[in-house]
Amino acid sequence: MVFTLRDEALEILKKDIDFPIAKIHNSVFNRVIKEIGKIAGIKEPIKLSHRKGNKRITACKPKYDWISSNTCRRSFCTNEFIAGTPVELIMKISGHKSLTYFYRYIKISPEEAAEKIKEIWLARGEIQTI
Repeated sequence: MVFTLRDEALEILKKDIDFPIAKIHNSVFNRVIKEIGKIAGIKEPIKLSHRKGNKRITACKPKYDWISSNTCRRSFCTNEFIAGTPVELIMKISGHKSLTYFYRYIKISPEEAAEKIKEIWLARGEIQTI
């Protein structure tokens, strides 16, 4: 399998990682990514709730405790979408089969959407810089 990395990511790996990168189990990745988030100082308390059966469970933990492989996947999809990568290519990598689910999955704020539309219109010459 071939993996492609952005230049910035490759430089970080070359500089900071002095051991071969191996495939790891998802549970190990989730444990490690939480530790990386903690080291990075992503510590503000976040309160989330979900349903388990007929009970609503609420927990407040430092933000790094909520980071997982899914966070990485969602961030990748959202960032590539904002950067203008064709949705079909992102979906090939992320494994999404439906545009409907893909658009529900990405997290883009109204401000980010407006900025993206502005960039597209500027590139087409449809508006002047404001």
